[in-house]
Amino acid sequence: MLNVDSLLGQGHEEEPLAHYAQLMGTYLLLSGGAFALLERAGRPLPSRIPLRDAALVGLAINRLSRLITRDKVTRVVRAPFTDVEQDPSGATHEEPRGEGATRAIGELLTCPRCAAMWASLALTIGYFVSPRVTRGASFLLGAAAISDLINTCYARVMSAGGK
Repeated sequence: MLNVDSLLGQGHEEEPLAHYAQLMGTYLLLSGGAFALLERAGRPLPSRIPLRDAALVGLAINRLSRLITRDKVTRVVRAPFTDVEQDPSGATHEEPRGEGATRAIGELLTCPRCAAMWASLALTIGYFVSPRVTRGASFLLGAAAISDLINTCYARVMSAGGK
């Protein structure tokens, strides 16, 4: 009989690997199911996507993933899965808490790159179903992402002694 533990490298004992697998399975089921439903409904996927739309949706995905994982206003969504900690400088950050599914979801909700995959799925499906609406939402999120970048650059200049 195969011992599953022997397949794992060192250091994975504390990770909720089974729950990560469930999240991955859910993602694959949702994405595959959505694309199959679109095809079945006679809405085939586009053969090409204009570069401007890909760039706009990419900016929107970046901002949406940061909104989900970092903004204070969405802390209410993360709160059941995270603990807020304060470092010596006074800055706060969230850490996944608990174990099992709670920890796995906490990891997802505190990782911008992880959440970006889910945001990408939502905006991609939205784009295939209703491109105009998704472009509008992506414009809003993309403009906020550009503003965030400008504000970050401005803050760095100011902290480096700029006026």
